[in-house]
Amino acid sequence: MNILIIEDEIPAREKLRRLAEEYGVAKHGAEMRIVGEADSVRDAARLIPETSPNLILMDIQLSDGVAFEIFERCSVDAPVIFTTAFDEYLTEAFAHNGIDYLLKPIQREKFYKALEKYERLQSHFKQQEDIQQKERIQAVVQQIYRAVSLPKSGTYKERIVVQKGREYISLNVDDIAYCYTENRIVSVIARHGERYFTDKHVADLETELDPKMFFRLNRKYLSHIEAVHSFKPELKGKIIVELLPKPDEIVLVSQERAALFRAWMEQ
Repeated sequence: MNILIIEDEIPAREKLRRLAEEYGVAKHGAEMRIVGEADSVRDAARLIPETSPNLILMDIQLSDGVAFEIFERCSVDAPVIFTTAFDEYLTEAFAHNGIDYLLKPIQREKFYKALEKYERLQSHFKQQEDIQQKERIQAVVQQIYRAVSLPKSGTYKERIVVQKGREYISLNVDDIAYCYTENRIVSVIARHGERYFTDKHVADLETELDPKMFFRLNRKYLSHIEAVHSFKPELKGKIIVELLPKPDEIVLVSQERAALFRAWMEQ
Protein backbone atom coordinates (compact mmCIF):
# COMPACT_ATOMS: atom_id res chain seq x y z
CA MET A 1 0.00 0.00 0.00
CA ASN A 2 1.44 3.38 -1.03
CA ILE A 3 0.37 6.16 1.33
CA LEU A 4 0.68 9.92 0.90
CA ILE A 5 0.48 12.03 4.06
CA ILE A 6 -0.83 15.60 3.80
CA GLU A 7 -0.43 17.33 7.17
CA ASP A 8 1.06 20.72 8.08
CA GLU A 9 1.91 19.93 11.71
CA ILE A 10 5.19 18.04 12.05
CA PRO A 11 4.25 16.08 15.23
CA ALA A 12 0.92 15.03 13.69
CA ARG A 13 2.68 14.04 10.46
CA GLU A 14 5.22 11.93 12.35
CA LYS A 15 2.43 10.24 14.32
CA LEU A 16 0.54 9.32 11.15
CA ARG A 17 3.70 7.90 9.62
CA ARG A 18 4.44 5.86 12.75
CA LEU A 19 0.90 4.52 13.05
CA ALA A 20 0.83 3.54 9.37
CA GLU A 21 4.17 1.74 9.66
CA GLU A 22 3.09 -0.04 12.84
CA TYR A 23 -0.17 -1.12 11.20
CA GLY A 24 1.72 -2.60 8.26
CA VAL A 25 3.99 -4.62 10.52
CA ALA A 26 1.13 -5.78 12.75
CA LYS A 27 -1.21 -6.77 9.91
CA HIS A 28 1.09 -7.69 7.04
CA GLY A 29 4.56 -8.17 8.52
CA ALA A 30 5.98 -5.20 6.62
CA GLU A 31 5.86 -1.42 6.94
CA MET A 32 3.47 0.55 4.79
CA ARG A 33 5.25 2.53 2.10
CA ILE A 34 5.03 6.29 2.61
CA VAL A 35 5.49 7.69 -0.89
CA GLY A 36 5.47 11.35 0.13
CA GLU A 37 4.54 14.01 2.63
CA ALA A 38 3.11 17.47 2.04
CA ASP A 39 2.22 20.34 4.35
CA SER A 40 0.38 22.58 1.90
CA VAL A 41 -2.24 22.60 -0.82
CA ARG A 42 0.43 23.52 -3.36
CA ASP A 43 2.79 20.66 -2.46
CA ALA A 44 -0.05 18.17 -2.26
CA ALA A 45 -1.31 19.11 -5.73
CA ARG A 46 2.19 18.49 -7.05
CA LEU A 47 2.84 15.23 -5.18
CA ILE A 48 -0.42 13.42 -5.89
CA PRO A 49 0.15 13.08 -9.67
CA GLU A 50 3.85 12.31 -9.11
CA THR A 51 3.40 9.56 -6.51
CA SER A 52 0.04 8.00 -7.52
CA PRO A 53 -0.79 6.89 -3.95
CA ASN A 54 -3.24 4.11 -3.15
CA LEU A 55 -4.42 5.97 -0.05
CA ILE A 56 -4.15 9.56 1.21
CA LEU A 57 -4.10 10.65 4.86
CA MET A 58 -5.23 14.26 4.66
CA ASP A 59 -5.53 17.05 7.21
CA ILE A 60 -8.11 19.68 6.26
CA GLN A 61 -6.58 22.92 7.52
CA LEU A 62 -3.20 23.24 5.78
CA SER A 63 -0.53 25.94 5.83
CA ASP A 64 -1.82 27.69 2.71
CA GLY A 65 -5.52 26.87 2.67
CA VAL A 66 -8.21 24.22 3.01
CA ALA A 67 -7.44 20.74 1.70
CA PHE A 68 -10.53 20.65 -0.52
CA GLU A 69 -8.72 23.12 -2.81
CA ILE A 70 -6.40 20.24 -3.77
CA PHE A 71 -9.26 18.58 -5.66
CA GLU A 72 -9.63 21.72 -7.78
CA ARG A 73 -5.95 21.79 -8.69
CA CYS A 74 -5.36 18.15 -9.62
CA SER A 75 -7.14 14.87 -10.21
CA VAL A 76 -7.42 12.81 -7.03
CA ASP A 77 -8.29 9.17 -7.70
CA ALA A 78 -7.18 7.67 -4.38
CA PRO A 79 -9.53 7.31 -1.40
CA VAL A 80 -8.90 9.69 1.48
CA ILE A 81 -8.88 9.27 5.26
CA PHE A 82 -9.34 12.77 6.65
CA THR A 83 -7.54 13.62 9.89
CA THR A 84 -8.55 16.90 11.47
CA ALA A 85 -9.31 18.76 14.67
CA PHE A 86 -12.57 20.12 13.25
CA ASP A 87 -15.85 18.27 12.93
CA GLU A 88 -17.74 20.75 10.75
CA TYR A 89 -16.21 19.46 7.48
CA LEU A 90 -17.67 15.95 7.71
CA THR A 91 -20.19 16.27 4.87
CA GLU A 92 -17.75 17.96 2.53
CA ALA A 93 -15.06 15.40 3.33
CA PHE A 94 -17.21 12.49 2.18
CA ALA A 95 -17.98 14.41 -1.00
CA HIS A 96 -14.23 14.47 -1.72
CA ASN A 97 -13.17 10.79 -1.84
CA GLY A 98 -13.52 10.44 1.93
CA ILE A 99 -13.83 6.92 3.35
CA ASP A 100 -13.29 7.90 6.99
CA TYR A 101 -13.06 11.00 9.17
CA LEU A 102 -10.76 10.89 12.21
CA LEU A 103 -10.69 13.66 14.81
CA LYS A 104 -7.43 14.66 16.45
CA PRO A 105 -5.79 13.52 18.57
CA ILE A 106 -5.72 10.39 16.43
CA GLN A 107 -6.33 7.21 18.39
CA ARG A 108 -4.49 4.05 17.32
CA GLU A 109 -7.59 1.84 17.45
CA LYS A 110 -9.68 4.16 15.26
CA PHE A 111 -6.77 4.67 12.86
CA TYR A 112 -6.36 0.90 12.47
CA LYS A 113 -10.11 0.49 11.84
CA ALA A 114 -9.94 3.17 9.13
CA LEU A 115 -7.12 1.29 7.36
CA GLU A 116 -9.01 -1.98 7.73
CA LYS A 117 -12.03 -0.31 6.10
CA TYR A 118 -9.83 0.80 3.21
CA GLU A 119 -8.50 -2.73 2.73
CA ARG A 120 -12.02 -4.20 2.76
CA LEU A 121 -13.09 -1.70 0.10
CA GLN A 122 -10.02 -2.51 -1.99
CA SER A 123 -10.74 -6.22 -1.72
CA HIS A 124 -14.35 -5.68 -2.79
CA PHE A 125 -13.45 -3.59 -5.85
CA LYS A 126 -10.65 -5.99 -6.78
CA GLN A 127 -13.20 -8.81 -6.86
CA GLN A 128 -15.48 -6.69 -9.05
CA GLU A 129 -12.60 -5.94 -11.42
CA ASP A 130 -11.75 -9.66 -11.61
CA ILE A 131 -15.38 -10.48 -12.42
CA GLN A 132 -15.50 -7.80 -15.13
CA GLN A 133 -12.22 -9.03 -16.61
CA LYS A 134 -13.56 -12.58 -16.64
CA GLU A 135 -16.74 -11.40 -18.39
CA ARG A 136 -14.69 -9.54 -21.00
CA ILE A 137 -12.64 -12.65 -21.71
CA GLN A 138 -15.75 -14.82 -21.88
CA ALA A 139 -17.36 -12.39 -24.33
CA VAL A 140 -14.35 -12.52 -26.65
CA VAL A 141 -14.09 -16.30 -26.40
CA GLN A 142 -17.80 -16.62 -27.14
CA GLN A 143 -17.45 -14.41 -30.21
CA ILE A 144 -14.48 -16.42 -31.48
CA TYR A 145 -16.29 -19.69 -30.80
CA ARG A 146 -19.32 -18.55 -32.78
CA ALA A 147 -17.12 -17.42 -35.65
CA VAL A 148 -15.37 -20.81 -36.02
CA SER A 149 -18.05 -23.30 -34.97
CA LEU A 150 -21.42 -22.05 -36.16
CA PRO A 151 -22.76 -22.82 -39.65
CA LYS A 152 -21.57 -20.79 -42.59
CA SER A 153 -23.70 -17.96 -43.92
CA GLY A 154 -26.72 -19.37 -45.76
CA THR A 155 -27.36 -22.15 -43.23
CA TYR A 156 -28.69 -19.94 -40.46
CA LYS A 157 -32.41 -19.74 -40.04
CA GLU A 158 -34.13 -17.63 -42.68
CA ARG A 159 -37.52 -17.76 -40.97
CA ILE A 160 -38.75 -18.27 -37.42
CA VAL A 161 -42.20 -19.17 -36.11
CA VAL A 162 -43.76 -16.44 -33.98
CA GLN A 163 -47.11 -16.00 -32.29
CA LYS A 164 -49.62 -13.22 -32.81
CA GLY A 165 -52.67 -13.60 -30.62
CA ARG A 166 -53.78 -17.20 -30.98
CA GLU A 167 -52.19 -17.60 -34.40
CA TYR A 168 -48.70 -18.62 -35.41
CA ILE A 169 -46.94 -17.25 -38.47
CA SER A 170 -43.59 -17.78 -40.18
CA LEU A 171 -41.61 -14.54 -40.07
CA ASN A 172 -38.68 -13.80 -42.37
CA VAL A 173 -35.65 -12.97 -40.21
CA ASP A 174 -34.89 -9.95 -42.41
CA ASP A 175 -38.18 -8.48 -41.20
CA ILE A 176 -37.02 -8.66 -37.57
CA ALA A 177 -35.82 -5.40 -36.03
CA TYR A 178 -34.93 -6.81 -32.63
CA CYS A 179 -35.92 -9.30 -29.96
CA TYR A 180 -36.01 -8.70 -26.24
CA THR A 181 -36.98 -10.52 -23.07
CA GLU A 182 -39.08 -9.14 -20.24
CA ASN A 183 -40.53 -11.12 -17.34
CA ARG A 184 -39.36 -14.30 -19.12
CA ILE A 185 -41.43 -13.46 -22.20
CA VAL A 186 -39.54 -12.96 -25.46
CA SER A 187 -40.97 -10.40 -27.85
CA VAL A 188 -40.04 -10.11 -31.50
CA ILE A 189 -40.39 -6.59 -32.92
CA ALA A 190 -40.76 -6.38 -36.68
CA ARG A 191 -39.38 -3.49 -38.71
CA HIS A 192 -42.87 -2.11 -39.31
CA GLY A 193 -43.47 -2.07 -35.53
CA GLU A 194 -45.62 -5.18 -35.19
CA ARG A 195 -45.01 -7.14 -31.99
CA TYR A 196 -44.90 -10.93 -31.94
CA PHE A 197 -43.95 -13.52 -29.34
CA THR A 198 -41.77 -16.60 -29.41
CA ASP A 199 -41.20 -19.57 -27.14
CA LYS A 200 -37.48 -19.39 -27.81
CA HIS A 201 -35.02 -17.71 -25.45
CA VAL A 202 -32.96 -14.77 -26.71
CA ALA A 203 -29.85 -16.93 -26.26
CA ASP A 204 -31.35 -19.57 -28.59
CA LEU A 205 -32.16 -16.96 -31.23
CA GLU A 206 -28.62 -15.62 -30.95
CA THR A 207 -27.18 -19.00 -32.00
CA GLU A 208 -29.74 -19.55 -34.78
CA LEU A 209 -29.46 -16.17 -36.53
CA ASP A 210 -26.58 -14.92 -38.66
CA PRO A 211 -24.09 -13.08 -36.36
CA LYS A 212 -23.24 -10.73 -39.22
CA MET A 213 -26.78 -9.44 -39.09
CA PHE A 214 -27.73 -9.94 -35.43
CA PHE A 215 -25.87 -8.89 -32.28
CA ARG A 216 -26.59 -9.51 -28.60
CA LEU A 217 -26.57 -5.96 -27.24
CA ASN A 218 -27.08 -7.10 -23.65
CA ARG A 219 -28.87 -9.84 -21.73
CA LYS A 220 -32.27 -8.55 -22.85
CA TYR A 221 -31.78 -7.39 -26.46
CA LEU A 222 -30.75 -9.08 -29.71
CA SER A 223 -30.80 -6.61 -32.61
CA HIS A 224 -30.67 -6.70 -36.39
CA ILE A 225 -27.93 -4.41 -37.68
CA GLU A 226 -30.37 -2.34 -39.73
CA ALA A 227 -32.47 -1.64 -36.62
CA VAL A 228 -29.56 0.31 -35.10
CA HIS A 229 -30.39 3.89 -36.00
CA SER A 230 -27.47 5.41 -34.07
CA PHE A 231 -25.35 4.97 -30.95
CA LYS A 232 -23.34 7.17 -28.61
CA PRO A 233 -20.86 6.68 -25.77
CA GLU A 234 -22.08 6.70 -22.19
CA LEU A 235 -20.29 6.82 -18.84
CA LYS A 236 -17.83 4.06 -17.86
CA GLY A 237 -17.31 2.87 -21.43
CA LYS A 238 -20.91 1.87 -22.07
CA ILE A 239 -22.81 2.63 -25.29
CA ILE A 240 -26.39 3.87 -25.68
CA VAL A 241 -28.03 2.34 -28.75
CA GLU A 242 -31.02 3.93 -30.47
CA LEU A 243 -33.15 1.27 -32.08
CA LEU A 244 -35.98 1.63 -34.58
CA PRO A 245 -38.79 1.01 -33.85
CA LYS A 246 -37.96 2.82 -30.61
CA PRO A 247 -38.30 0.65 -27.47
CA ASP A 248 -39.80 1.93 -24.22
CA GLU A 249 -36.45 1.92 -22.42
CA ILE A 250 -32.83 2.96 -22.91
CA VAL A 251 -30.80 0.15 -24.46
CA LEU A 252 -27.21 -0.08 -23.25
CA VAL A 253 -24.23 -2.08 -24.46
CA SER A 254 -21.93 -2.87 -21.54
CA GLN A 255 -18.31 -1.79 -21.38
CA GLU A 256 -17.30 -5.44 -21.82
CA ARG A 257 -19.18 -5.76 -25.13
CA ALA A 258 -18.61 -2.23 -26.44
CA ALA A 259 -15.57 -3.13 -28.57
CA LEU A 260 -17.35 -6.14 -30.08
CA PHE A 261 -20.38 -3.98 -30.86
CA ARG A 262 -18.27 -1.37 -32.66
CA ALA A 263 -16.49 -4.08 -34.65
CA TRP A 264 -19.86 -5.59 -35.63
CA MET A 265 -21.14 -2.21 -36.78
CA GLU A 266 -18.01 -1.67 -38.89
CA GLN A 267 -17.93 -5.10 -40.52
